[in-house]
Amino acid sequence: MIRIVVDSTCDLPTGYARAHGVTVLPLHVTAEGKTYRDRVDISTEEVYGLMRRGVMPTTAQVNLAEAYAGLEELVRGGDDLVCLIFSAKMSGTCQNVFQAGRELEERYPERRIRVLDAKGGSFATGLIAMEAVRGAEGGMELEELVKRCEFLISQVEHVFVITDLNWMIRGGRISRTMGFTANLLNIKPVLDVDDGEMEVIRKVRGTRQSMEVVADLVAERAKNCPRQTIGITHADDPEAAETMRRMLHERLPECDFLVEEIGAVLGVHLGIGGVGAFFFRDM
Repeated sequence: MIRIVVDSTCDLPTGYARAHGVTVLPLHVTAEGKTYRDRVDISTEEVYGLMRRGVMPTTAQVNLAEAYAGLEELVRGGDDLVCLIFSAKMSGTCQNVFQAGRELEERYPERRIRVLDAKGGSFATGLIAMEAVRGAEGGMELEELVKRCEFLISQVEHVFVITDLNWMIRGGRISRTMGFTANLLNIKPVLDVDDGEMEVIRKVRGTRQSMEVVADLVAERAKNCPRQTIGITHADDPEAAETMRRMLHERLPECDFLVEEIGAVLGVHLGIGGVGAFFFRDM
């Protein structure tokens, strides 16, 4: 049997992982002197609740021992594994899972473990994982499934907007001067992910206008694949997510949409109020 493994930065639809036997390796969130396993010991809602109280959590990767233990449990059960892991350029989790997989293949030579850098996260990885589950459940062979996932990784898109820069200022991810200027001018950065790294691609005045820019970019980049499922995530702002869904439905009426809250680890870094869309250029 082929099992799909992701980490907790992957935003899958609620209940999907349990229903389809997807294993989720938790990263860590530290707040008020306590460290929690993301989505295990603390929920996304609890993390956002802390942030709204003024607490600034920190995050940490899945360490090697945790990756080894999580994968070994599956390998001992007789499963082969395809692991889709958060961008190696943004976290050490991917390297630790890769190392754990290599050590386990030496210990269990009859098992096959493939670790893929998803070169992104959130619902982008979620969409790839869902396609991987579909392939595995449909009887696809391991190497064919790996090639399918590699193709999807090359085609997946992330486009999102940060509506409140104060969180990035507080977290030290942008300077106070830059953040103050952007807030003064009501500038909202629109970002995407290129080869595993986040980059600002537009600076737009006003939240509504920035969301229109995101919707236009999604429609343009998805034009060759107008019938697909698009993932939308929000950082504790369901109204913004619904606005984005309506905008995208106007532009891509044949697409389906899934809306989820962005996970706590990415939410800590991006801050409350962001909204993004995840989709494929080609499938």
